[in-house]
Amino acid sequence: MNLLKYINKILPHFKAKKNKNIFNNVLVVSNTGLGDTLFGIPAIKTLRKSFPHLKITFLINENIYPIFKKFQYVDDFILYSTGLVNQFKIIKQIKDKKIDTIFLFHSNGPEDIFFSVASGAKNILKMTDDKNHEFKNIFSNKPNTIQQHVIEKKIDLVRLYNPSIIDTTLEISSKFNNKIADKLKTNTQILIGFQVGAQDTYKMWPIDKFILLGDKLLKSNPNITIVLLGATAFEKKLTDKFIQNISDKNKVINLCGSSSIDELPLIINSLELLVTNDTGTLHLSIALSVPTVSLFGPTNSKEFGPYQDFKLHKIIQKDGFFVNNKPKKKRTQEGINLIEVEEVFKDLKGLLNDRLTK
Repeated sequence: MNLLKYINKILPHFKAKKNKNIFNNVLVVSNTGLGDTLFGIPAIKTLRKSFPHLKITFLINENIYPIFKKFQYVDDFILYSTGLVNQFKIIKQIKDKKIDTIFLFHSNGPEDIFFSVASGAKNILKMTDDKNHEFKNIFSNKPNTIQQHVIEKKIDLVRLYNPSIIDTTLEISSKFNNKIADKLKTNTQILIGFQVGAQDTYKMWPIDKFILLGDKLLKSNPNITIVLLGATAFEKKLTDKFIQNISDKNKVINLCGSSSIDELPLIINSLELLVTNDTGTLHLSIALSVPTVSLFGPTNSKEFGPYQDFKLHKIIQKDGFFVNNKPKKKRTQEGINLIEVEEVFKDLKGLLNDRLTK
């Protein structure tokens, strides 16, 4: 992508003249991970409900798309994949759809600047808190440095058009709305999900503590079964360690790496609740109204945590921000490790209406 960086240096000189009054065909862009994509959904819902006349196209990562196929708040999709050739394909699709306004809710540079400017869109809005953003002059909005939930920051881009209806709730394709019980679930079985991984190691509650929590849960109610979630090779190592060290291996279902993205909502819908790090799985559970206990140390739950249904979603936040003084790859689990097993168990007990005996 170094070539795009050089191209982007000259592109702003050819940027179409801004015209906020032209607002008919919009492109909403959230083409990174699951969590960041879900954070953009309230802004999309706000657009749809406030401006019914709009033609809304969603540029989304092709790996995430199955969860949003036939999404009720957009009219069309452009599927994103990386690579220079694919960026030219995206530009052609944007031009063919006569997009006049682009909302960059969460997108990776330099590709986002390249396809946005080269598409000829008159209005480009990007969620950024960088006061010195290299391309801030091409945006129709100013950098947003207010400390608030990331959902509100994305909606703030839409607020520039004075929306009449603000919707801050998460949602996915309506085909996943019905609770579909997993075939392994019985009337008495209590399935509790563990999302043991995260995008970054420093956000992961130590696996040894997940194991201690698992043992405590299994001893507290004979009907409990733990379902391990995850997708990456590293998460598979963690879940394998969990299986090796848990007291009752027969009461654990390891689904890490064995399910597709469009199966994940069905799995989550089968759970009684989910214990999770700061991940996309957390926000998918929120969208599906499945109770959660979420673990935050180095990241701020007031910015990235649950933003609705607080009776369903318990947040454990520790002051583990000190690890952020180092580069990401050098950050340790010391911040998230401040969370104790007993704290998590207490919140689980509350959500399960005291069905845990110890």
